[in-house]
Amino acid sequence: MPYVEDGPDGPQWITKAGVNMGLVGGIGSVGGKFVPGQNYRVDKMAETGLYEDGKKGVRRPGDPDQRIKDMDRDGVDAEVIFGILGVASRVRDPEAANEMLRIYNGWLRDFCSHHPDRQIGLACLPYGDIDSAVEEVCRVAKLGLKGLELSCSWDMDPMWHPVWDPLWKAVNDVQLPLHFHTFPTTSPKARETAPGQAQQAARFTGVAGFQMNLINIIAAIIGPACSSAIRICASVSAKAG
Repeated sequence: MPYVEDGPDGPQWITKAGVNMGLVGGIGSVGGKFVPGQNYRVDKMAETGLYEDGKKGVRRPGDPDQRIKDMDRDGVDAEVIFGILGVASRVRDPEAANEMLRIYNGWLRDFCSHHPDRQIGLACLPYGDIDSAVEEVCRVAKLGLKGLELSCSWDMDPMWHPVWDPLWKAVNDVQLPLHFHTFPTTSPKARETAPGQAQQAARFTGVAGFQMNLINIIAAIIGPACSSAIRICASVSAKAG
């Protein structure tokens, strides 16, 4: 599991396996260091004192009352909050990652209880273990969370496969909306091992196709329903004939 230790740029999250999870209060899911002028959006957030507050131990995104102040500043009435799927995947340990998600979901229930009509968090479901995901669906529904988020990857079973049926049933039983997070079109290994300047092209390809990759999920979910409808129509036509 990740723990905090001092690094060259301040306290950082790291795992016993040596995976650097980024700086405490860092930028984005990678916990990057703030470097002025690198990212316009990040610069605008820095102008509000976000990262300076972080250095002082004031975690505005993770404090419901502080977050409400930032929402008011931005003119946001309410927000759906996606979770820590990207962070969990970087641990490179499925068992530890799934435990991280369960801990997060318990924390999220408390976080959203302060402003339930304005901060709507999505419970993160375990990845790569459908039985554990089904169990977590039932648990978070009892906690009172209002939505679910499932991590997706290029190496998972296609969602038209019957192996997913227990999860679809559980989601239907609790009647919570299920969200699918976008994911790169290429594997980390492909990007990391690209030679020389090709790495930049590999990263661009993954980012550029981020949203479009979701068509595989949409089609896979619609496909079985279409197939069933076609079979029913064919059966009715045959009987009518």
